[in-house]
Amino acid sequence: MNALTLAEEIINGRRITREDDLSFFLTCDLGELCEGADKIREARIGDKVDLCSIINGRSGRCPEDCKYCAQSAHHHTNCEEYDFLPEEDILAACKMNEREGVDRFSSLQREEH
Repeated sequence: MNALTLAEEIINGRRITREDDLSFFLTCDLGELCEGADKIREARIGDKVDLCSIINGRSGRCPEDCKYCAQSAHHHTNCEEYDFLPEEDILAACKMNEREGVDRFSSLQREEH
């Protein structure tokens, strides 16, 4: 199997599952992989861009210990810390994103435990 064959199978309804041997992706031709991914994109969504935006509704002191996140209280970073943004600020950002054509908007907030 090559990446282009797999792309055609996916376009025709094949679903990749956890049981599939995904090591194929480590050795396949990168050009074919990119071409296959582009064929899938074209078949599924065409040239549409799906925009998503977030606002940091509260920053810093998060109790979770996510190794990649600068907002975790478990790590010493230079992340700006502030409490929950006022509801009006979040709503204004939401309306601005809507005017700009953003498809989805979320406010990231985590309460302290």
